[in-house]
Amino acid sequence: MAQMNWVFLDDFGGRHRVGLYHGDRTGHVMVHCNLRVVQIDFSVKESKMYSFFIEDELCELILEKKDGVFGYEFRVNKKVDTPRNRIRGVKAGQIRRYMAIMVSGIVLLLAITFFGLRWFGQVQEAKRMASSSIVSKYSKENMKRLISDGKRTVARLHLVLGDNPEDQKISYTLLAVDSIMEQGDFGVGKMSPILLPSGFPFSEGDEFDAVYLPSDPQIHRVDFFRPTRSTTTTYLRLATQAEQKNNPAVSPEKNICRVLTAAEKAGWPSLAHFIFQEKTPKENARHNAQSYARLLRDPDLAKAIQSGCWDK
Repeated sequence: MAQMNWVFLDDFGGRHRVGLYHGDRTGHVMVHCNLRVVQIDFSVKESKMYSFFIEDELCELILEKKDGVFGYEFRVNKKVDTPRNRIRGVKAGQIRRYMAIMVSGIVLLLAITFFGLRWFGQVQEAKRMASSSIVSKYSKENMKRLISDGKRTVARLHLVLGDNPEDQKISYTLLAVDSIMEQGDFGVGKMSPILLPSGFPFSEGDEFDAVYLPSDPQIHRVDFFRPTRSTTTTYLRLATQAEQKNNPAVSPEKNICRVLTAAEKAGWPSLAHFIFQEKTPKENARHNAQSYARLLRDPDLAKAIQSGCWDK
């Protein structure tokens, strides 16, 4: 795994650590600044550039491939039209103010390839759907219609608070071409944190793959084991934060490497063990300190962490 680090000093004396990880075999890329993940990309095998702001400075990380070998460069773009670059042309003494502009055309995260077992038989499929998804108007006939004629979209989740804590529920909206198609909800009761059927904590705006019948959108299914790219990135961030919080004696770089290696080797669902590593089995029977320890004791994963993260 290629690892690069730079130190950027801003005009106000601030010191910022910028780092990059680039997997030799997988091509996965992670860019972090001041121990905060700012970019994640997958299967990067050709030259590419990533842009992000540090304070109000537009910074760029360039991955350039020549003769089959990658070179890496960090630079501050002082030519593009940004608030900070305009201030550079104004006389000293003018009021300086920070402006944060979202970089237009942020590189979309590449789709994460999910590997899973095929479900055999309608009984197994029904059990899986009951524990992993929300199905509207469930019946065997409707499930067959969804499989044969269903169209994929995205379901976005929002928390709806009732008069009593027991009345809170999650509302979801099916989206198609940026327009609202169909809505639904499911109760979560007095739960803190709110856990989705996948075992991950709910965050406002979480998005998951869904399938619906174009002829009758009320027949649909939301699959919590197919998070979108943005939701998976949220899980990576929560797992990294938990690992850094609970392992302060370990270098931040090694903590980040451990999380990324587990996600690569054991799949993204393993991130829940990192997120809830402080919980007891009584507090969280599914993901807790014991399940986290079992994950890290897995021989293949332990070997991968030792070989890839020992010098971080």
